[in-house]
Amino acid sequence: MTSYFDNYEKAAKKIIDHVGKNIVIGIPIGIGKPIGFVNALYRLAEADKSIQLTILTALTLSRPSTHSELEKRFLEPILNRMLKNYEDPLYEKARKIQTLPNNIKVIEFFLTPGEYSHNRYAQQNYISSNYSTVVNDLMSYSINVIAQQVSQSKSDPNDYSLSCNTDLFHAVLQHLNTNSLSTNKIALVAEINANLPFMPGEDAVVKAETWTDIIDTKNYPALFSIPRNELSTQEHLIGLYASCLVKDNSCMQIGIGSLNNAIANALIIRNNQNSLYQAILQKLHVQKKFDDAISTVGTFTPFEHGLYASTEMFSDEYIHLYKEGILKKKVYDHIGLQKLINLQIISETISPDILDKLIGFNIIHPVLSAEDTDFLVKFGIFKSETRFENEYLILPSGEKIIPDLTSHSAKQKILTICLGNQLKNGKILHAAFYIGSNDFYQQLHDFSSDELQLFAMTSVTRTNSVLWNNELSTLQRQNARFFNFSMMVSLGGAVISDGLKNLQEISGVGGQFDFVNMATILPQARSIIACRSVRQTKQGVESNIVWEYPNQTISRCFRDIVVTEYGIADCRSKTDSEVIKSILNITDSRFQNGLLTTAKKFGKIPNDYKIPPLFQQNYPDQLNEIIAQYQSKKLFKSYPFGSDLTEVEQVIANALLKLKKLSTMKVIYTTFLSIFSFRKNRKYDIYLNRLGLLHPKTLKEFIYKRLIQHSIRG
Repeated sequence: MTSYFDNYEKAAKKIIDHVGKNIVIGIPIGIGKPIGFVNALYRLAEADKSIQLTILTALTLSRPSTHSELEKRFLEPILNRMLKNYEDPLYEKARKIQTLPNNIKVIEFFLTPGEYSHNRYAQQNYISSNYSTVVNDLMSYSINVIAQQVSQSKSDPNDYSLSCNTDLFHAVLQHLNTNSLSTNKIALVAEINANLPFMPGEDAVVKAETWTDIIDTKNYPALFSIPRNELSTQEHLIGLYASCLVKDNSCMQIGIGSLNNAIANALIIRNNQNSLYQAILQKLHVQKKFDDAISTVGTFTPFEHGLYASTEMFSDEYIHLYKEGILKKKVYDHIGLQKLINLQIISETISPDILDKLIGFNIIHPVLSAEDTDFLVKFGIFKSETRFENEYLILPSGEKIIPDLTSHSAKQKILTICLGNQLKNGKILHAAFYIGSNDFYQQLHDFSSDELQLFAMTSVTRTNSVLWNNELSTLQRQNARFFNFSMMVSLGGAVISDGLKNLQEISGVGGQFDFVNMATILPQARSIIACRSVRQTKQGVESNIVWEYPNQTISRCFRDIVVTEYGIADCRSKTDSEVIKSILNITDSRFQNGLLTTAKKFGKIPNDYKIPPLFQQNYPDQLNEIIAQYQSKKLFKSYPFGSDLTEVEQVIANALLKLKKLSTMKVIYTTFLSIFSFRKNRKYDIYLNRLGLLHPKTLKEFIYKRLIQHSIRG
């Protein structure tokens, strides 16, 4: 029996009465967290120390902390505009300042990137887990409450969509139903949020009776919006090289991170402005440098057949690829049907000979059964009004007919009256969860029901592995390209993506290993790791290509393709010496010789080896010059898919970023310069006004004003 509530606190009290005072609650990754309900539980546990509350989750989203008054002046108006009435989790506020009550515990398997590197509590309560095995890792904690935000159907109030998080719900529910003792009490809590787009599909939609408790306060919070970052020359070039590795009529996954913008943008340029695209590649000597890799793995041509996406995260980029006619390849959840499509024996347009082909490949019987009819209707081969009843085929007209396709007259009538026009229930994307911008959420709200059917929210077991159906995975994910991003790459091909050498966790393993592993299982699939070759720190420029690193996310035995802003290194099935040479070719030249010397020292490369002259000019100035040429042609925009910041805010953001990268001594020096070497100039007024610094009232505000002017001036 499902209980209904219009108040979070009442629901929380009822659940404590039901399951007891030892609550272990599992809530989804990202935006699906039922924050109103969880905050009510938190307040009850905070007030009553006899309640033990353990929260199991990942990627908790909250307003970012500001570290200075200047950051606060800049960020607060933007956050208010983007997040509106979004409610931060109370546990997150306490965790950030490490003041969680002793009876409340928060455990995560994926952290907001970079947020907790110096947070002892978060570091000590992180679980290192592959996304596809999270359920097994979490169930040892004896979860007794599952809760998440859902969207209620307008056409059928009994239907609730898991919407942004179909990833783990069914697996956790099945585990609880299978393994819980009958004496254990559990609660399944749905918190309705009408701002969540209603995502259709058999994995996404659950009935009201699935839940033990449903909360609808009618006061719906905004969804957490992810800002779109500015793309640098580094990122644009990584996207450009990565785009060369995608074949038409294939499967693609783009990992989580700002580089996904760059890859999607480059794919759109490749498709829509192919002559310019190829001219840029020629300017970069791509074929001359990397033809061996590209000729076997990718191509430069536009997308005639298009791409299909199987990804753990559905984000803005996929919408743009869809609208540009690139994400358009449909896959079908039927092995026989998918085989015929792959072999081009049938197409999406239904022809009169389709029934003969289906019979010839033993997909349906010459005398149709109820199962055959269901299959034909499900995939649009028969019109939806057709049904099977008491050994007869009931035609859309209502006429009964013996379903015997060996009978010429019966077959002709069936072909004339029953046959549809296009295959149905094809999907262009399968995803486990979504997070994006406010524009992204609005697009999902605005899509027609037919368009929404193309995007299937499903389990992480499906998106991140082949275990759900090995044969169908292989058929649907042809020439799969799995793009993921890393902080560093070792010269031997190991990948460092989630943590530092001191084991401090920066983010999490997430699904990276899952996709890297799948690339070794699926025929013709490749794992592509994108990595910026250098990073700017307060100490100066440092290489992200390193000789060794103690905390590896992906071992070098899984090495495949690495892409930096300097090109492509194909490391699969290569010797250590070949891998080292290949990665050195895409390393920033300021660090090549040092790495080469180390490789020679340990005998991994011949002592007389020299990096080819073609790869000894890997310097950023050359790249900036090339990209600048094409930016004048409106390619490689800083924000190719728009920005949540105004143009004024974009300038200020860059100025603040420059200041943030300065060392302490440089800040002092810059402050000194800005105070004593600046003349009045009205062109800065618009930026100063935005920060409330146009007419400073204190010495601190005056210094801030001068620092901003100095930083904008460059």
